[in-house]
Amino acid sequence: MSKNLEFNINLYTDGEMLFNILKVFIRDYKDSKWPHEVERMTFARELFKKALDTYEEGIKADEGRIQEGFYTDADIKIVKEMRGRYDYWKKKYEELVG
Repeated sequence: MSKNLEFNINLYTDGEMLFNILKVFIRDYKDSKWPHEVERMTFARELFKKALDTYEEGIKADEGRIQEGFYTDADIKIVKEMRGRYDYWKKKYEELVG
């Protein structure tokens, strides 16, 4: 039988595309009356939330390392950019789900 069917997405490199795809799907199907579309939209909404939570955990871990003194100027810039992207997508998520 299949041993490993896990699939991973790097949210740092591919998060923008993932969040965009999920946003469009949720937006386009959130008023659907078809049960299969409601089920898919619900899955997309849950996936969006899980990805946001994972992204935030990564940012907090990086911010913690910076607080401990393990960083370069480039690290600070990257974490600041990540925080900005997270805030943007969190706002979009809240707009989508109300």
